[in-house]
Formats: sequence, structure tokens, C-alpha cells
Amino acid sequence: MVEAFFIFILIYVAFALLAWINAKSRGALYWSDLCPPVVLPLFWVAVTSSGYGHQSLSHIVEVPIVLILSVLFLNIRVFVVDRYKKNYKVNSYVVLGLGLILVLSLRTFMPYLPQ
Repeated sequence: MVEAFFIFILIYVAFALLAWINAKSRGALYWSDLCPPVVLPLFWVAVTSSGYGHQSLSHIVEVPIVLILSVLFLNIRVFVVDRYKKNYKVNSYVVLGLGLILVLSLRTFMPYLPQ
């Protein structure tokens, strides 16, 4: 299980690296751009362990979904939104907030998959 988590982190980093390099060259790279691959799965674990949403081991698929959409949000922010809205820090916080909302949405609306 831990190995799968690290594989997902490496895949996230591979897809986020170009966005991070681009943001760093413009001075628009913040801690909230670097923390989602760790913070979002930990937030998912916290929400799941609190009993929110359907409880089933089959919901572990939510973590890759969160990471994939989070890296997509990051790339959209760096390559599209930052061109039109120059407040990079707020854009970065919005992307992190979208990731947290995504975790809550998945826990709320992911259908129950009986085993």
C-alpha cells in the first residue's frame, strides 16, 4: 500500500515538474503548489477515518483521482490562469482549495461499490 502511494507521488511529480519549473522561473511557485501530493491524500485519510462518506476499501481509488485532478488543476493554473490573473499566490491557494473540495466531493458522491 505504501509503495503504491509513493508510485502515485512520483507520477504526480513527473506531470507537475514542467509546471513547477515554469512557475519558478516567473517567481510564482509557492508552498501550496508543492504540498498537494502529500496534503491531499492525508486529508483524504483524515476525512475517511472520521467516518465521512461511504466506508469501503474500494474507495482507495479516490486517492489517484484526487492526485490526477490536482495535477491537472496545477497545470491549468500555471499555463492558463496565471496569464490572465497576475495574483499568483491567490491562484495557488485557490488550486489547493479546489483539491480539498475535490476530496470532500469524492467522499460525498462516490457511489458505494459492494464487494
